[in-house]
Amino acid sequence: MTEVELMTVYVGICPIGVFGIDDKNKVVEFVLFERDAQAIAEKIDAFSRGESFEDLDELILKLGDEEVDRRVDNRADLYLKKNLRMLALGKGYDPADLNKLLSQIGIAKSRTAIKKKERRDKLIVQCVSAVSDLDKILNTMSERLREWFGLHYPELKLRDHYKFAKKVAKHGNREKFEDYKPSMGIELTSEDQEVLQAYAENLKNLYKQREKMEKYLDRTTKEEIPNLRAMLGGTLSAKLLAQAGNLERLAKMPSSKLQLLGSEKSVFRFLKEKKHGVKGAKIPKYGIIFTHQDICNAPKDKRGKMARLLASKCTIAARTDFYSKEDKSAALLEDYARKKKEVMR
Repeated sequence: MTEVELMTVYVGICPIGVFGIDDKNKVVEFVLFERDAQAIAEKIDAFSRGESFEDLDELILKLGDEEVDRRVDNRADLYLKKNLRMLALGKGYDPADLNKLLSQIGIAKSRTAIKKKERRDKLIVQCVSAVSDLDKILNTMSERLREWFGLHYPELKLRDHYKFAKKVAKHGNREKFEDYKPSMGIELTSEDQEVLQAYAENLKNLYKQREKMEKYLDRTTKEEIPNLRAMLGGTLSAKLLAQAGNLERLAKMPSSKLQLLGSEKSVFRFLKEKKHGVKGAKIPKYGIIFTHQDICNAPKDKRGKMARLLASKCTIAARTDFYSKEDKSAALLEDYARKKKEVMR
């Protein structure tokens, strides 16, 4: 008994549906799409990535036991590109409607492509700005709480703002504090205490929110800018990114400019002083990267060299994060450590 030789069916996709084509360029089976441009664009994108979707599964089911070839740019794709209009007209499409649909699909595909290019570095920038705004609010509210509660319990000595807010929110009245000692502060009514505790509770929650945002930044920088994060840490790398505006700008920036990010006011002051002939005017050597421990802890005569070294490595890191997206932080850190020893000799 001879085995039945299975026919190879080439599966392809086009704007009107998915088709199965045999070796003789004959349509074996097909499934037409609903005329939804955005949905069609997404299906074409999914097909190009080798992913499955409902219409494709239906076609494969129709083909039964036939051997299927669904590689991109196979015989079916070539056939469909050449014969799209003929197939569409044969399947009930009006020429004007087909042109309109093709135009809408093109727009939808462009929209999808733009979305793919959008990077999460913009989210990091916004979060850094939000943390900065929150810091200003927290400082103002903390000082207000200290002055306010200090009228009731001036003897309370607790430097940490968060712990201060936490204790006031929990206890309210000074007599409920663990280490309470007789105080010269004014007494609180139940209403005074209620309002103070509510204010302190809100402040405490804002500190918790800031902590969550810091953790979010740490995770996100690890995913989006792993090389830059390895060089600077989560917080500083996020702040540097925010100063640049986005990762693309940072990646295309020369290291000399990256080194000065965050020192714009000092640079403008230097240019103004130089213009007016002020003696002793000095251009700044660094911006926010000065807060990196390798620079701020270095001897004064080494700080400029350390800033240039760190900036050059950060430029390489930013470009790696933007263009290749590969994590090469281990090699970067190794080279940086070696050159740092040379600078610090």
